[in-house]
Amino acid sequence: MFNFNEEVDRRGTDSIKWNFQNGYGVKDGLLPFWIADTDFATVPEIIQAFKERCEHPIMGYADPDDSITQAVQGWFSRRHGWEMKLEDMFLSVGVVTGIWAALETFLKPGDSVVILTPVYDAFFKALKAARVTEVDCPLLHSGNRYTIDYEGLEKAFKNGARAFLFCNPHNPIGRVWTREELTQLAELCRKYDVLVISDEVHCDLGLFGHRYTGMATLENPPDKLVIYTSVAKTFNMAGLVCSCVIVPNEEIRKPLRAFLDGRFLFGPASLAFPAIKAAYTYGDAWVDEEVRYIEANASYVKEVFTKEMPDIGVTDHEGTFLMWLDYNSLGMTSDRLSSLLVEKYQLALSKGSAYGAEGEGFMRLNIGCPMPTLERGVSQLTKMYHDWRRENG
Repeated sequence: MFNFNEEVDRRGTDSIKWNFQNGYGVKDGLLPFWIADTDFATVPEIIQAFKERCEHPIMGYADPDDSITQAVQGWFSRRHGWEMKLEDMFLSVGVVTGIWAALETFLKPGDSVVILTPVYDAFFKALKAARVTEVDCPLLHSGNRYTIDYEGLEKAFKNGARAFLFCNPHNPIGRVWTREELTQLAELCRKYDVLVISDEVHCDLGLFGHRYTGMATLENPPDKLVIYTSVAKTFNMAGLVCSCVIVPNEEIRKPLRAFLDGRFLFGPASLAFPAIKAAYTYGDAWVDEEVRYIEANASYVKEVFTKEMPDIGVTDHEGTFLMWLDYNSLGMTSDRLSSLLVEKYQLALSKGSAYGAEGEGFMRLNIGCPMPTLERGVSQLTKMYHDWRRENG
């Protein structure tokens, strides 16, 4: 029904992914598989909603009416079995800004916050901006799979950590945490009175039968819980810089909203309102097809790497459009590998070291693109591998 195979030219649209590649030492020109947006044309009804809103000549201050949050509520009810209460949720600015706001609202400088590494690189920046102390609890890595070190996590909580910054599903390793895993996490957080800040923006992209479980849907969720969702990843609308914040506990929700309002972080922009409503009203069939397409892309990557590059580890991929590749068998740092891919093969992937010390020697591959684009990139990765093996034994 939808043409996910279409290669839409994004150059000249102020695309960070395609036009601003200065971090790789070049202005542009690399085939990009790095920053986490996709190259899929979004839901047609979203584009129509933009057009209809832009027919009105004034873009003044705006506040969403209940129909917007009702659309969010309906989506999570029918897609994930999550019966949100309207009073528990509000629309806000981008997710990372929201995470920073939650840290600033509830913690003092120097307070300890636990993260499960390797993890989304923006977490490190949010922690630094909030002047809190980062406590790494590395995930357990066996073969091509990651699990949670609950003993290490409890030790961090016992040592006085006041908050837990969590990623569900997890970026960059592609885990879709199970209800059993989340239940065990929630028990620890309640036991030690820990605030949980949960980034759940990849929630719609569980793959191969792996179903996302919202932290708030647990039988006994954490008492102190802030959840961030967004249309950004699912519908490729990161440029709207918006989120939906779900906070079941009023004693947590009220001060967080007061913090945001007191700093004029009202967001999102008014054009986000019709887009959110259209996405969550008309997007079901499109997302179903998107998930199948990403599954096919992931299977293709796995097949090629298994056949052509068997000593490069492909982490078991359960969700998101971001794959986690273990290049440690080549004996290169992530920096060296990235430089080689840029200089000789015109590819831009995300360096694993950006996601914590445990990511050294890994690379993150964004597969949220048309198959023809992915095929060109994987062909270059294959060429790089065989060239390296031929030259280095």
